[in-house]
Amino acid sequence: MTNIKIFLLLFLLLKLYSVPLFAQQIECSEKLISAQNAYLNGNIEAVAPLISNCLKNGFNAKQKEKAYKLLALCNIYLLRKTDAEENIKQILKNNPFVSVDSENDPQEYIELFNSYNREPSFYYGLDAGANLSFGQVDKSYNTTANSKNVTYESLVGFQANVNFGGYFKYWLDWALSIGYKSTNIGISENEIFDGVLSTYYSENQQFVTSKAIFNINFRKKPSKRFLNVDNNEAAYTSPIYPFVRLSFGGNYLFDANAKIDGEFTLEGENEVSTDSKSTLEQRYQYELRLGGGIGLKKQYKRGAFYCYVEYQHALNDLIDASTRYQGDVFLNYYTFISDDYRNQNILFSVGYQHYFYRFKKKRK
Repeated sequence: MTNIKIFLLLFLLLKLYSVPLFAQQIECSEKLISAQNAYLNGNIEAVAPLISNCLKNGFNAKQKEKAYKLLALCNIYLLRKTDAEENIKQILKNNPFVSVDSENDPQEYIELFNSYNREPSFYYGLDAGANLSFGQVDKSYNTTANSKNVTYESLVGFQANVNFGGYFKYWLDWALSIGYKSTNIGISENEIFDGVLSTYYSENQQFVTSKAIFNINFRKKPSKRFLNVDNNEAAYTSPIYPFVRLSFGGNYLFDANAKIDGEFTLEGENEVSTDSKSTLEQRYQYELRLGGGIGLKKQYKRGAFYCYVEYQHALNDLIDASTRYQGDVFLNYYTFISDDYRNQNILFSVGYQHYFYRFKKKRK
C-alpha cells in the first residue's frame, strides 16, 4: 500500500511539473510564428523581443534553428554583421549539418553561412579487432649439431585502441593512439636428435601500444553538401570511401608467457609432456613498428564508422641474447632455444569516431 502511495505522489509531482512546461512550449511556438510573421511583414525590430526568452529554455532543437536563422536574417538586414555571425555559429552548434535554401535565402545569408568551415576539427574514437602474427627469423640457433625442422605458425590475437585526432584537410587527418595488444605465435620443431624429439612451443605477449597515425581519405571535397535543403541527408552522411593508413609507434611488453609440448619417441614408445613458464625476463620490453594499411569509412551525423586492415612491421626483435642459454626446463629437457625473430603483425579492426566542430571562418 505504501508503494502505491509513493507512486501516486511521484505521478502527481510529475504532472504538476509537466503542465507549466507544456504551456511554455505552446507559448514559445506561438511566439516563433509571430516572429516569422513580423519578419515577413518587415517589422524587423519586433523579432528579437518575441523570441529571445524562449531561446534560453522554451524551444526544441528545430525551433532554435529557425529562431537563430530569423535573428541572423534580421541582423543582416540591419547591417549588424558581427551579431549575424554569432547567430550563425549558434545554428551550427545546434546542428552542424543544417542546409541553406539556395533558391529562397538571401544571398548575403548564404555567403555568410558558407564562410564557415563545416568540417570536423577533432575526433576521438575506439577500435578493436583481431591480429595474426608471423615470425620473421633473423638468425636461427641450435643446441646440438643435429639439424631440426622448424615451422613458425600464425596464431590469432586481439587488440583494442583509443584514438584522438584531427583534420589537416578534408582528405588528410592525424591521430594519436594508445591501446592494448595481445599476440600469439607458435613454433613447431621436428626431427630433433634424428627423430627422437618433437616439440610445439607457443608464446603469448601482451603490450601497451602507442602510435601516431596519418589517414589519407579518398573522398570528394564536400563543398556543396549544405546548399540544398532538398538534399538534407547528404549533409550528415557520406558515401563509403576508402582511406590509406600510415603509422609509426612504440610498444611496451608488460607480460609474456610460454608453453611447450614435447613428444619423445624411444624404442617405439611415445612419451608426452608439457611445461610452461614466464618469458618476460628473457625479452626486451620495447619495440618499434612501422605500419601501413587500407580501410573503408562512412560518416554518419556527428561521427563515422570504419574498418581497416594494417600490416605492422617490427623494426627490432625482443629476444634478449644474454639470457638465451640460461638453463631451465625448456632448454635442459626439450632442448628449446629461441631464435632471433621479429613478430610481424596483420591487424583487422572495426571502429567508430566521434567528431567535434569549432566553426571557424574559412581562410581566404
